[in-house]
Amino acid sequence: MEPNKVAQPTKAQLQPDGTFIGTKALLVKLAAEAVLQIGWRLDNADEQAGLVAFTTGVTWGSWSGVSGTVYIEDLGNNRFRPVGSAKQNVRGGAMLSLNLFNEPESKVERIIEAMRSLANNEWN
Repeated sequence: MEPNKVAQPTKAQLQPDGTFIGTKALLVKLAAEAVLQIGWRLDNADEQAGLVAFTTGVTWGSWSGVSGTVYIEDLGNNRFRPVGSAKQNVRGGAMLSLNLFNEPESKVERIIEAMRSLANNEWN
């Protein structure tokens, strides 16, 4: 190894403050695994951009489910925080979908919680 080169983390580690130590690629893989473990569709996992896109099945507010993205925010020094956004899908004959009980946001939070659980269980 080059003298000035710092070794990159080889697994994502959950920190007490809810952030993760790892690499952007490791966190994207962890988020993608969380989506699949929950049973939702993984639409895209971009390790370069730090984005994981997903779609749920039918939800309380939408027959077409919820679509969202988890973004791996780089905090520096191999520290990352997953954040995201989601929305109810409107497709077909549906004129509107309802945001019941902040359902889209709760889907993102469910993925982040699954990421924490996977990291605690030495997933990677």
